[in-house]
Amino acid sequence: MIEGLPLSTIAVMLICMTISFTNSSINRLLISRFVGWQQYKAMQKEISEYRAQTTSALRKKDKKLLEKLKKKEPQILNMQKKMAKPQVVLFALSFSYILIWFFIPVYIRVDVVAYIPGFGPTGVFLWYMICSMFFAALASRVLGIMPIE
Repeated sequence: MIEGLPLSTIAVMLICMTISFTNSSINRLLISRFVGWQQYKAMQKEISEYRAQTTSALRKKDKKLLEKLKKKEPQILNMQKKMAKPQVVLFALSFSYILIWFFIPVYIRVDVVAYIPGFGPTGVFLWYMICSMFFAALASRVLGIMPIE
């Protein structure tokens, strides 16, 4: 073990990594089950293009394009509804992870969990948030669940 590195620092990192990879894996599985991976990507791309066109039409005040896009709106809303199903299931499942905070009290009693250069000592909550964001992004990249840009 690295000298001076508290056990709580590593515990929080491992918990975040486990939760992030579990969530991303379940998300990918749910998308495949409810929507289909290729269809999900196609819908994501189409919705993104629709939003870009709508934004452009609003900026240019192009009424003809806005009318055309308005006709496509129900189709886009149906796609968004279909794409939201896996997210709703995952959101409900994510609440179960709160139990981790109750069953693993190793690091809860520690005031300082990590030292961040430029910020100094960091508490459990901030360290958890930093690790959670990092591992969520990493898991999404590794498992290929990044949004269409």
